[in-house]
Amino acid sequence: MFHWRHGGWTVILLRLLGIGAVYGVGFMFIKSLFPEPFVLLILQGGRSSEGDLTTLALVYMGVGLLAGLIAGPIFGGALLLRRGRSERSEGSGPRFVLSLALALLTGFISGILTLIVYATGILPSGGVLDPLRLIEGANHPPGAPLLVAWTIARDLLPAGLAGLFLAPLAGGALQRLYVAERPPEQKRYSWEE
Repeated sequence: MFHWRHGGWTVILLRLLGIGAVYGVGFMFIKSLFPEPFVLLILQGGRSSEGDLTTLALVYMGVGLLAGLIAGPIFGGALLLRRGRSERSEGSGPRFVLSLALALLTGFISGILTLIVYATGILPSGGVLDPLRLIEGANHPPGAPLLVAWTIARDLLPAGLAGLFLAPLAGGALQRLYVAERPPEQKRYSWEE
C-alpha cells in the first residue's frame, strides 16, 4: 500500500494524471472521428469556413487530452473519498462501469472546454462546428439551455466508446482504486491524563 506520510498523495496524483492522460488520448483519437475526421484535417491543412483546418484539428484534439487530464484526478478523488464504504466486488463488471464513468466525465468536461474555446475566440466563430452560433440563434427561451446541453452531450458518444475500449486496458487501475481499503488510522495517546 502507499506510505501516506512520504509522498503518497503525490504518487496517487501522478497515477491519476496518468490514467487521465490515457483516457484523454483514447478519447482524443475516438473523438477525432466525430463529426469530421480531424486527423485528415491536419494532413489537408488550408482554410475553410471553420478557419485554419490544422488549428481546428489540433485544438479539438487538445481539448480531448486536456479533458482527460482534468477528469482523471476529479474521478480518482471521488473514488478515494468513498473507499472502503462498500463491499468488494470482483470481476469485470466494475471495471467496465468505472471506465465508462471516467470516460463520460471526460466527455462532459470536453464539451464544456469546447464551449470555452469558442467563447474565448481561440477558434473562429460562425463555422458549422461552432456551438455558440446555434445557441445565439435560438428562437425560444428554453432553446438556449437545451442547445448548451446538446453541445456538451455530443461529446458523450465518443467518450463512451473510448471508455468501453479502454476498460480492458486501464479499467484495472480504476478497479484497484475502487476496492482498496483505507489505511489504518494511527492511534493517538494522551500523555496528560
